[in-house]
Amino acid sequence: MFNFNTQPKKYKFEGDMSVPGDKSIAHRAIILGSLAKGVTQISNFSFSEDLTTTVKLFQTLGVKMHIEPTTKDMIIKGSNHNFEPVSHNLNLNNVGELQSLIMGMLATLPDTYTLQGGEFLRKRPSDNLAVLLDDMGAGLTRLSDDYLPLRITGSTNLQGITYQQDIASAQIKSGLIFASLFADSPTEIIRKMPTRNHTEVLANYFGADIKTNPDIIIVNPKNTELTGQNLTIPGDFSSAALYIAGALLSEGSSLTLHKVGLNSTRTGLLEVAKHMGAIIEITNLSKNSVEPYGDLIIKSQTLHGTVITAKQVPFIIDEIPIIALMASQATGKTIIEDVHDVHLQISDRIRNMRVELAKLGIVMDVNDNSIVIQGNQEIHVKDDVDSHNDHRIAMMLCVASNLTATPFQIKNIEAIDISYPDFISDMKKVLVGA
Repeated sequence: MFNFNTQPKKYKFEGDMSVPGDKSIAHRAIILGSLAKGVTQISNFSFSEDLTTTVKLFQTLGVKMHIEPTTKDMIIKGSNHNFEPVSHNLNLNNVGELQSLIMGMLATLPDTYTLQGGEFLRKRPSDNLAVLLDDMGAGLTRLSDDYLPLRITGSTNLQGITYQQDIASAQIKSGLIFASLFADSPTEIIRKMPTRNHTEVLANYFGADIKTNPDIIIVNPKNTELTGQNLTIPGDFSSAALYIAGALLSEGSSLTLHKVGLNSTRTGLLEVAKHMGAIIEITNLSKNSVEPYGDLIIKSQTLHGTVITAKQVPFIIDEIPIIALMASQATGKTIIEDVHDVHLQISDRIRNMRVELAKLGIVMDVNDNSIVIQGNQEIHVKDDVDSHNDHRIAMMLCVASNLTATPFQIKNIEAIDISYPDFISDMKKVLVGA
């Protein structure tokens, strides 16, 4: 356990910087490059604990990878959907995003694999996806009262299904898509509402046939032939969101973030900030890239409360902690509506976010249907805070520390290693005493 002592002064954000490559895109690029035939080259690959877990898992399955940490390049020799049988368990650690993706992929293989995970994943429900994969013809068996370990016996004769989404979850959708790429018939996903679309975008780039309409996604495996590709990963928007919020809230800030991923299903925080009165300039937009990116110019501004609707919630799921901080410093009231699906997916994060912000004097009302945050809350440090081993909460608390001259301690700060190990050192490069 490592603790971080914040500084006894306020800061502003000033200068230029780049954030690490997008973690969600990198997970999918590794999986698709491993499934494909031929070579895949990935540029701007940023290492973190989560991505290291994914790399090690596919190396265990026999995939050859060459990694250059100094240049952030990765080369994958694709398996053409032929992986090695493994007698020991495949370890997911606590990478929730990987769990759904790998469940879908393993369901397409003619072998039996067992997934194990850390304390968080052992308690994390996966029954919704497991039932769908079982309906397609895979065999899934829980080996304890927990959700992991999970034994998966795949099939080369999976049958496509029609799935009426009951939860607006990009992870369940993505796991089903990976299974459907190698089924014997098409799969239809009738959408509850749009969610993040990295899986559909990247799979089609590698050679899948996925049609996306407003109400339905159709995966046609007959026209799918995955082939290795070259891919540059844009900057991670969830990482950029921390600096966006920090610069908006810290008086006198002027910050430019370069080559940030601007996939419209990820940038919900930009819409929220706009509705709160912020003006954020976007320049140097990419042309003809697989995933769009551009530069963001952020200056400190006065924000006001807003209503975040159910349709916006899937696009801010990782940013809820930092949005809660923004809302507490705005004028007026902010309401995040219809968070039932979010509670099902990240209930611990929401509960821990509320507990830790209360230690800084920031209160909110949370229930299964909404989160209500009153604005103009001055930070009053009442106690040291804890990340609860949640990287989003840990980094949000670091941003909050720049808004007060009262120092406090952030316990279990090493949680940032999950997604952004260099966050504190990178942030210090653009902090200037206010």
